[in-house]
Amino acid sequence: MPATDALPLAEGEKQRLLRISIDLHVHTRRYSACAPTLAPGQIVDILNSGQLDGVVLTDHDILWPKDEIRALNANLRRGRIYRGMEASSRNGHFILIGVEDVRGIHPGSPLSTLQSAAHAQGGVVIWAHPHQCYGQITQPLDDTRLPVGIDAIEVASTVTTARAATAARGLARRYGLPMVAGSDAHCAAAVGQALTRFAQLPADEAALAEMIRSGLCTPHVLDPILEACS
Repeated sequence: MPATDALPLAEGEKQRLLRISIDLHVHTRRYSACAPTLAPGQIVDILNSGQLDGVVLTDHDILWPKDEIRALNANLRRGRIYRGMEASSRNGHFILIGVEDVRGIHPGSPLSTLQSAAHAQGGVVIWAHPHQCYGQITQPLDDTRLPVGIDAIEVASTVTTARAATAARGLARRYGLPMVAGSDAHCAAAVGQALTRFAQLPADEAALAEMIRSGLCTPHVLDPILEACS
């Protein structure tokens, strides 16, 4: 049965069936200056050690070149590294997955621009760490009138407080959106502290995006979660 035709899984079924762990939100020093200690090769080591099955590299406002992702995957004995992007919209930060062309997306672009680009390519738009406001967020979303076109809500990360996590889960339930989690790691110790579980390892970014859009996933957080890189 295609993922798009699958019925949403009950929470108990998700915990039993979804065993593949993917961190959907990781930064590296290659393209994110705020992650000076996290080298891409460390991601390879983490996956080869069996700590995780997959990682999405979501450096700020840049999509990794395909050939560089291919080179990283060539060093893996197991699992997969995917490419995504954390876009710094004027309305908030959003993770884009399943997008090949990000021309026209720039820091400060409106959410509508991200949605148009992602959905035209079959990708997904995930609201990262909702309710956190950064300097470039000049028009934060009103979560009482959430715009159509957000595909999932990140309900946990290493920068998400317990209160914000509760609010994010409530938001996802209110709008019937899938919940995901990603570490927002900026150092190796944080990778995998928050992750999303799937029933199988997606073959590529398009398959990963479709599984997220269809709600065939569940968030998972290590206890206790790291709050910062030391």
